Amino acid sequence: MNESERQLVDLYLDGELPDAESVPLLTRLETDPQAISYLAERATLLSDLRRSLKRRHSQQWAVASTAKSSESRDVARPRNSRWFAWPPLAAAAGVVIGLFCASVAWAAALPWLSEVRQSLKVVLSESFEKGVGKTMPGLPRVVGVWSGDEAEAVTSTPAIKSQSGGKMLRFISATYPGEDSPRSQWSDVYRLVDVRGLAGAGQSVARLSASFLQDTLSPEQRFAGRAEALAIDKELSALPSPLTLAWLEQNNSAMGARGAVLTAARTWQHVSVEVPITRETRYIMLHLAMVQEQPNIHSGAVQFAGHFIDDVKMEVVSRP
Repeated sequence: MNESERQLVDLYLDGELPDAESVPLLTRLETDPQAISYLAERATLLSDLRRSLKRRHSQQWAVASTAKSSESRDVARPRNSRWFAWPPLAAAAGVVIGLFCASVAWAAALPWLSEVRQSLKVVLSESFEKGVGKTMPGLPRVVGVWSGDEAEAVTSTPAIKSQSGGKMLRFISATYPGEDSPRSQWSDVYRLVDVRGLAGAGQSVARLSASFLQDTLSPEQRFAGRAEALAIDKELSALPSPLTLAWLEQNNSAMGARGAVLTAARTWQHVSVEVPITRETRYIMLHLAMVQEQPNIHSGAVQFAGHFIDDVKMEVVSRP
């Protein structure tokens, strides 16, 4: 599932995709496991509303049962919401519908779904199409640059296609010039993201997602893609110099990490992780890595022959 298809799905859920385009979209996505996963990811936003909805659903049902006129029915339901067209969407992604139909809370949730959609803010969407060449060495102390170990933006080829667009980031080395690392099996890239003022009054999370790919699959080697997000409450001027991952992992206000072993060649694998943030959170350090898990090396730094990352996204989701 590429970025353009994800955007079409988002438009569909927001009620902004014309009917003429909706049916072809759902037909195209119905056999795509990544599409189902993406829809499920969006769907899980609702699960966090269940506690508040349980307190509200009795009242909602009472209002619905006493509504006598078409005018009252129009007030009780949003006019332009594709969530009311969920049955055709469920036909395209039947796995997802199970997330919603477990209780009557789904019916009560309908009037509140527009709040959920409006609370999601895309802070970063990076497919390395322009403005990215080679990573800068070390961890960043400024917002908006890619840095870390050696990596570079490269163009898709007929054999190795990017997840979306025409480019992707290729991991080169598990170190960078001048680091003089005695042993390293991780190729790390970082980006500092400004989230000041983005946390809501209720619960908020920063969601980091990315896709990883390896060119070839070898029984002697095993690689994994990892995504980590670290919340920082301090001003940039208060961070030590040089800044290290070890310091961040000991001095963050919240952190989350997730990884996936790459089990196929030339197949993009999706990884996502969430970290809670508050109104005191100023920045999120994104840490994305390609790791050679096997074989273990005793010295030197791993050189990566064909390992890539694409479609890096960070969203802030605020929940009631």
